[in-house]
Amino acid sequence: MYVSKVAGLLAAAAFAVACGTSINSDIRVADGEKRSGSLNSVNGRILVGADSEVSGSCKTVNGLIRLEDGADVGSIASVNGAIRGGQGIVVHGDVESVNGSIAFDSDSSVGGEIQTINGDVELTRTVVALDVRTVHGSISLNDGATIKGDLVFEKKRGVNFNRNKPIRVEIADGSVIEGDLIVEDRDLRVEVILRGGGKVLGKIEGAEVIEDTANIDG
Repeated sequence: MYVSKVAGLLAAAAFAVACGTSINSDIRVADGEKRSGSLNSVNGRILVGADSEVSGSCKTVNGLIRLEDGADVGSIASVNGAIRGGQGIVVHGDVESVNGSIAFDSDSSVGGEIQTINGDVELTRTVVALDVRTVHGSISLNDGATIKGDLVFEKKRGVNFNRNKPIRVEIADGSVIEGDLIVEDRDLRVEVILRGGGKVLGKIEGAEVIEDTANIDG
């Protein structure tokens, strides 16, 4: 996943340069604007306004991608930049990041997968139609967020991180993983914290489950 993701984003950056787009400038989509095609940047931010539409993908290497309330896009990908979505966001395809964190606010939906390597994922009353996959990112599901597929911690060669520090999965306030929670790397410490009716409907493999814990020392 790491190699294909980085290669794809760098190819998008090369395409942007070839088309004469400034690699350091922000790309802005105005509130309510409909934009056909994809938005590609290297160091600039991609800022998608409220109730706007982008038919293609939003891709950047180092810049922030921010979607304001009600934005509708095809897919999202970043290497180091964070991905931030407001309320009522619709992403028809995948949301991918290597090191940048991913967060969506209430009443949002992702039609594909969410994938990261090191980036954390925070979902508030958001529905993900397929899997959420990471290698070393923490996961936070709040206020009825739903993963309809699996949550998978993938084992990847060549990815270095501190194995002594546990990774936390917090499933709170009626949030649900409808599939399985699987830790493929059994040397990885993953703590699953269930509170406020949070559930995993499938099986849990390779993780420690902590139920209804009010205070976890940081």
